[in-house]
Amino acid sequence: MIHRLCNAQDIADNSWNVFTVNNSVDVMVGFRNGKLFAFDNSCPHKGAPLSKGEFNGDRIVCHRHFYEFNIFSGKLENMPSWKKEDTWVEQNPAWRSSGDLKLYHAFIKEGSIYVEIP
Repeated sequence: MIHRLCNAQDIADNSWNVFTVNNSVDVMVGFRNGKLFAFDNSCPHKGAPLSKGEFNGDRIVCHRHFYEFNIFSGKLENMPSWKKEDTWVEQNPAWRSSGDLKLYHAFIKEGSIYVEIP
């Protein structure tokens, strides 16, 4: 289903807004160097709101564990090492696992931003 979110001019370049769609999906929508992006605001790693993060190039950096996801491809591109010293042993390797961003198709039509939520 396609949803109108706002006027395109309401979001400055290199920034974003979060919109709740259908009272259930928080979508982070913005522009990076003039290019539109849209994805689920929940970090695939542990569910933190990505809107509290910051840009690093074309990546969004999660504020909680600093995982970095490409905002256009959705791919996890950088995951910091949690190993503090050589004797440190990770107790649960699954804790570090993460999927990729859930991307949404967004487009501009007649000056408005729309997003498609399946």
